[in-house]
Amino acid sequence: MIDISASVRDIRMIKSQYEISCITKAAEMGDDMFEQVPSLLEGATTETDLALKLEAHYRSKGHLGLVRARGFNMELFYGHVMSGKSAAMPSSSPGPTGGMGLGPFYSQGAGMKKIKPHEPILIDYTSNVDGYMADQARIFSLGKLNGKFLRAHDVMLDVQEALSQKGLPGVCAGDLYNTALRIVEKAGLSQGFMGFPDPVPFVGHGVGMELDEWPVIGRNIDTILEPGMVVALEPKLIFPDEGVVGIENTFVVTAHGLKKLNRFQDAILVCR
Repeated sequence: MIDISASVRDIRMIKSQYEISCITKAAEMGDDMFEQVPSLLEGATTETDLALKLEAHYRSKGHLGLVRARGFNMELFYGHVMSGKSAAMPSSSPGPTGGMGLGPFYSQGAGMKKIKPHEPILIDYTSNVDGYMADQARIFSLGKLNGKFLRAHDVMLDVQEALSQKGLPGVCAGDLYNTALRIVEKAGLSQGFMGFPDPVPFVGHGVGMELDEWPVIGRNIDTILEPGMVVALEPKLIFPDEGVVGIENTFVVTAHGLKKLNRFQDAILVCR
């Protein structure tokens, strides 16, 4: 007997039109949730307060309440809600950000930290429709942010735009990752890109029935993009002890590049 999991994952990289329609509906569910954030922030005092409100809204719209992942020991509950320096803390999360969480038994995501004015609030949540997921992250704030956060966020948007244009069928996933590194290096923002102190070696990942599907847009990945692949691009920058900015959207590979499925604004949304 041999393990054919890799072969199954390889086949599943190409999504059918039905699967893409489900993922598109999940992206729409995510957009709807993010539209509620400004009003829900008004009554939230801690990260957990906000997480409860967001998750209640998701469940009311039919979210299955599941985020399936294949990675070893990779557990996730909807996603992450983190504010200020909490989002910049190293944690058990296998992604670029982690958060304080509620303790060492689950050291990631929302904790009891109070949400304060003038700090980035990262909401990185996964929507789920009929078992298919879309991954999305946005930055909010109560009051204006320091200019360095705004500039860094703009650079992360530049990374997303460049990769979405270059993400054509026939392009190597590793080459897209290298493009991202060149953009942040030119902007002088290499430190903290995709994690601190130990950045993860990717800037995007496949999504579908699992959160960590193939292809991975990462270092030395030789996968060639094909139409029908679905990836979440998540360029993020960590300012140690201060906060996180960046973006995440779900895309489908088309003949003209990566088509973004999420519609909620990419810019930082100042709620007060």
